[in-house]
Amino acid sequence: MSDLQDSFNRNDGTLNAMGHMAAISQRNQQIAQQKEQATAIRAQTAALEAANRNEADRTKIEKQRLVIEQQRLKAEEADREMRRQQAEQVKQLRNLLADSFAALERLEKIRPSH
Repeated sequence: MSDLQDSFNRNDGTLNAMGHMAAISQRNQQIAQQKEQATAIRAQTAALEAANRNEADRTKIEKQRLVIEQQRLKAEEADREMRRQQAEQVKQLRNLLADSFAALERLEKIRPSH
């Protein structure tokens, strides 16, 4: 019976060792899966960060474009105002010339002929 008992004890020890090894193997598989998940998460995070940088760059460029567009509109408005003022000055100059010629004509009529 002692041999039988020894055999059971050995088998029990072997089964315990196998169970322990199976648990270790399962834990190693879980660790490997977690590493794969961590790698995938890092890749996704890197992709999201790159997308965020691209979006930030696009936003920055759009803001710059809007500033340039505002400057262009201001320049166009300034150009229109300058042209309006020039047209007004030309009008005033024409009126002044017309008044001057009219005054000269009146003077010539008043002045005695020689």
